[in-house]
Formats: sequence, structure tokens, C-alpha cells
Amino acid sequence: MQAPPASELLTVWERGRAQPAISQALMLLAVTSPEARAEELAGLSVGQRDARLLALREALFGPRLVGLTACPRCGQQLELSLEAAALRMAATPPAPETLVASYAGYQAHFRLPNSADLVALADQTDEAASLHRLLSRCLFEVRHEGRRQPLDSPASLPPALVEAIAAEMEKADPQANMQLGLNCADCGHQWVATFDIVSFLWGEIDSWARRLLGEVCMLASAFGWREADILAMSTQRRQLYLQLIGETT
Repeated sequence: MQAPPASELLTVWERGRAQPAISQALMLLAVTSPEARAEELAGLSVGQRDARLLALREALFGPRLVGLTACPRCGQQLELSLEAAALRMAATPPAPETLVASYAGYQAHFRLPNSADLVALADQTDEAASLHRLLSRCLFEVRHEGRRQPLDSPASLPPALVEAIAAEMEKADPQANMQLGLNCADCGHQWVATFDIVSFLWGEIDSWARRLLGEVCMLASAFGWREADILAMSTQRRQLYLQLIGETT
């Protein structure tokens, strides 16, 4: 994947700053796939979306990801250093449009969740209610002993069937659930944390944009250049001009 021009990425950052994470993810996808319709991007499975965002992250900032997290037991800050390749799941055949899960005479037909589903759940704060609403959007049909069951109340489904549906979703879209095995060097606590590429990448873009605007301000003040001309420069050339400013002040 080719990184978008700095001016385009800066525009996405400016427009997306006050938006929820799901909208930010879709805006980033749009700048890398300008030929795709918004509905097409929103219809990508969560794993497909995250795979594209991981590729975008590599194109923008390289293959190594560095961040901080806190130990849930002692609160110690830990530095994480990961390779994008370690987060990328092995290529699998595209998931079928309809998945099937079975349990004790029940058979459920459903599809993978996508960003449009997550947008619809954005105002839901109760975890159980969110799960039931997600199921109501993704389920095509549920039968018990061959008889079709109503879909207006997913809460009535056996918990074991819901677990079977979740397991099939994860199996068909493994990139949607990136897990990190972590270990605290201070207290020895070990735990598993979910890696969210959306928030991680947006945080990096936010830092990059603020740093870039500072460089634009310095170069515009020193040389009277327009923002568009400065953004059109390569990173190396901007750094050389900033170095010259430092040497002459």
C-alpha cells in the first residue's frame, strides 16, 4: 500500500479529530481507496478493515510499532515494541457470505460484523445489549429442530449458541481480534490484551500532524512559503531546511 500525500492525510486528520473511532477508521480507508464507495468500505468485515489499516500504518511509519501500556496489577508503564508482521494473521480464504453455527438442535445462519454494524452500536453502553443488537443485525436465520425462530429477541437464544456464533466469527475473521501476550517485568504479572489498530494508528497520526504543523509554522515564518508548498516537499527536504534554520539562529 502506498502512503497518501501529507496534505491529504493532514486533511483527514483535521476532519476526523472530533469523530468517533469508527468514523476515523472509515476516513482512513477512504483516503487509501479513493475509488471505493463509502458503502463498500463500511461493508468490509472488521478484520478486513483492520488488515488494511495495519498495511497503511506500515506505509506511513514503517514496520515497527512502539507504544505504552500499563500493567493491570501494579500499574507500571510498559513499553511495547512490535513488528507489524507479528500482528498480521496468515492469509486465509475469504469468508463465505453466510456462516453457520450449530448447538443442541439449533442452527444459526449469519454474516460477519462490519463497520456499519459498529456505527449502529456506537450509542450503546451496555455490553449485553450491544451483543444482542449486533446479533440482530448479523443473523439471517435461526432454526430449532427445523423450525424457524423469531429474530426480534436474540437475548432468548441459548448462551452456548451465541458462543458458537462468536467462535465461528473469530475463526472466519481472525484479524478482527489481535491479541498480545504481555508480561510485567516488575511484578511478573502475565495477561492478554487486545490490540486496537484504529486507536493506535490514529494516535500516531495525531502526533505526526501536530509535529508537521509545527514544522510548517517554522518554515513559513522563516521563508514566507505557503503551506501547500511546504507540504509538497519531501520529509528529508523539510528537515534540511529546519536544520538550516537552527544553524543560522
